[in-house]
Amino acid sequence: MIFSVTENAPPALVREHAMESPPPSKSTTILQVIGGMYILFGSFTLVSMVQNCRVCFAPLEGQTGLMADMLRSNPAYASLMRALFFPGLIYAVLQFGSGVGLLRLSPFARKVALGIALYGIATALFTAWLTVTYTLPFTLAYTLQHVKNPDMMASARNVTLASAYIGIALGLLYPLAAFILLKRFKVPRY
Repeated sequence: MIFSVTENAPPALVREHAMESPPPSKSTTILQVIGGMYILFGSFTLVSMVQNCRVCFAPLEGQTGLMADMLRSNPAYASLMRALFFPGLIYAVLQFGSGVGLLRLSPFARKVALGIALYGIATALFTAWLTVTYTLPFTLAYTLQHVKNPDMMASARNVTLASAYIGIALGLLYPLAAFILLKRFKVPRY
């Protein structure tokens, strides 16, 4: 004979047990998957902010690499990157926090996650514009400048262009999919 936790238990214990583990549903699973992704991407963003802080706010004279060269070549671009640092940091913290809330199936966290998805869509569109107008031409010139084999020029150009456009598409696809799913699936009430 199999006994459940709720059999012959006081009503308070039955309510407590019912609140601990809501029955899984498609809605809760999707919200928790989005929550896990928000935690993952929020964590990646927070870690990358350490590198961005060094590149954006440390003196550029002693730094090497593509990003340092881009920042040195265009003071307006450098100022823009510095100005975007703190909104990016706030975005990462809110994304991480709403991801934790989505795992807990918090209705408030769902609302915050919706706002973050909208902000992500706007940021992706702005980043796409910035990539096409400034970052991609600079990156392409920088990459082709360092290719030693003339036969590899076309391949290096194609890989650089493809990676930029794939990055733009993925950057827009993720917040758009999250927004659509978050709008469609609500936190169930038990």
